[in-house]
Amino acid sequence: MEIKYYELTYDDIEKVSAMEREFFSTPWSEASIAHYMETGNTIFVVARDGEETIGYAAVLCILDEGNLVSIGVSGKYRNLGIATELLDIVYDMAKDRGVTSINLEVRTGNEAAIALYEKEGFVQNGRRKDFYRKPTEDALLFIKEL
Repeated sequence: MEIKYYELTYDDIEKVSAMEREFFSTPWSEASIAHYMETGNTIFVVARDGEETIGYAAVLCILDEGNLVSIGVSGKYRNLGIATELLDIVYDMAKDRGVTSINLEVRTGNEAAIALYEKEGFVQNGRRKDFYRKPTEDALLFIKEL
């Protein structure tokens, strides 16, 4: 296993979209991923093992704020530090763009993600009632100062 990290390319979009469909009840489509990649205000980083795309992270940057809009790692590659590495890379790229903080929303039931975010220094700063659908669930809001 040799994991390397890259900025998203068109070749990655199909695989990232497939992972979105696997991981999330309201996934981003290939067209949405391509749109955000092309706008220039979204940082997309992918992790690859050889030629296989195995993980990704996306941060939407608006002025000095970032929003972690999606992150995922394929099943057999979980708990190997790949999500942490993806986050570290997007933090650095966001700082280079003048971003001073990153926000995110996470389902209250996504304990693995919450543990990752807390380990990464995110602090809970709010809750959105019934924010998610399929199933309906509250969102916890987190922020990390860079």
